[in-house]
Amino acid sequence: MTFKPTRRKLLHGAGAAGLAALATPAIMRTALAQSKELNIWAYDGFVTDEFRSRFEAETGIKTNIRLVTDQGEQFNLMAAENGNYSADIVTCAGHRFYQFVDAGFLAPVDRSRLENWNLIEEEYADASWVSRAGERWGVPLVVVSTGLLYSTEAMEKPTSWDVMFDEANAGKTAYQIQDFFQIVMNYLGYDGSAASYGGNVDVAQRAVDSTRDFLIAHKHMVRRYYEAATEIQQMMVTGDVTLAQAGSGPSSQLILEGLPAGYTIPREGGLAYAYGFNITNNAPNMANAYTFLNALLGDPENGAEIVRSTGLSATIKGTEALLTDQEKEALALEPEERARLSWVNVETAAFIFDLIDTAAEEIRAA
Repeated sequence: MTFKPTRRKLLHGAGAAGLAALATPAIMRTALAQSKELNIWAYDGFVTDEFRSRFEAETGIKTNIRLVTDQGEQFNLMAAENGNYSADIVTCAGHRFYQFVDAGFLAPVDRSRLENWNLIEEEYADASWVSRAGERWGVPLVVVSTGLLYSTEAMEKPTSWDVMFDEANAGKTAYQIQDFFQIVMNYLGYDGSAASYGGNVDVAQRAVDSTRDFLIAHKHMVRRYYEAATEIQQMMVTGDVTLAQAGSGPSSQLILEGLPAGYTIPREGGLAYAYGFNITNNAPNMANAYTFLNALLGDPENGAEIVRSTGLSATIKGTEALLTDQEKEALALEPEERARLSWVNVETAAFIFDLIDTAAEEIRAA
């Protein structure tokens, strides 16, 4: 597992029907009129080897993949290119892509060229974070949740985030500070999204300061503030920790591998966000980009392959029907757990994330 979605300091410093559609002469002529290449920046597992091989064989378009590990780095690289983007498709987080939009890095989705848009689950195709200024700005691809990962050998399924602050678990917990921070704000009765503060920075600052002080007071509980998903997986495997705030991807992969792990959204809630593919503004191979996206959405098998390579839920219709019972069990949340998830508010994210980033440094230094 190498996909490591994190919001850490993101922008500081700056079926058959599908493949049949892919092979239609009209699409082929459009794609081949340009270069026979497509440049994509993506997280590991988002473009699977299986799909890549099929796509290249059907179209003759060579896909060049550059792996993304951090949204901030991607933003800074695009800024440095000053409008002459080397990538045709980039991977933006659903709660952060508006910053790429506002910077002029992305092109809105041309629905007339993306005929397979209707093959995205409506819940995600119609989500508010896909739109800005009356336009659609990307193709939501995978859905990520942040919840509680726990050892099934050490405990029963927890129902509350209380366990992360129970002295009985001192030295056996881990979390990513920024990702956990909003969850703890909600746990303490504040609004982790900051949406209810109406942009009032003073009110948000008081909530952030109180949460910071709470986490500092419970710093002795933490074995490690981790960064990469592989870190928490390793700590769970070795038994160094029994509890962690973690993403659904690394958690589900531990479960699928048969390790004694469980994943839940406690009663105080968790977070949800999505990652997708976005076309760069004036992409040099834009027709190829649309050919690629239509092909990707056109067959649910592509979604199933992404699920297996990332451990994340895919947005492509029909994907779930192709998963094994074990895969469904590892990836699925109970309805009441899904109801506890809060989508990150894209309009207030900018200022609340800045406050949280500062608080995170203060926690580390304490």
